[in-house]
Amino acid sequence: MKHYIFSRFFQAQGSVYNLSELAQYMAVFYFNMRTVHFNTAGKNFLELHEYAQELYEQAEDYYDDLVETAMSFNETIQPMFVSPGNWNPTNEMLYDASSSIRLMSDSVKILYDYLESIAKEVYPSFVYSKIDSMLEWLDKQNYKLQQMNKEI
Repeated sequence: MKHYIFSRFFQAQGSVYNLSELAQYMAVFYFNMRTVHFNTAGKNFLELHEYAQELYEQAEDYYDDLVETAMSFNETIQPMFVSPGNWNPTNEMLYDASSSIRLMSDSVKILYDYLESIAKEVYPSFVYSKIDSMLEWLDKQNYKLQQMNKEI
């Protein structure tokens, strides 16, 4: 399964050590969860549809927090938009439960790995407490997704 939004965005990025770019990573996560939300199908539809919504709503809150913090450091903020390229979803692009969980799991892992890679000396400790909170949230989501995957 291709990760249409993530693959185009992350391949173009190098090491990132500022909050405005971290916010863009959160935006990509947000858009991936919206994609799962609108394209999940099958017997676990409602559970996965609602879970993807929880994920993108929390990602939006984190995005907002990151942008506000970045602005306090006078960082230039990019709009919350990531082009999905030429991808045009059709009914053939619906994800079954296994594919939806795999996309959510991969997205959580990419964002988690990125957050962990940030150098601690770049920002004051209060910024890292926010990042730690995001890491804790993502770790819980990873566990929940593992459990969901066992149940299908």
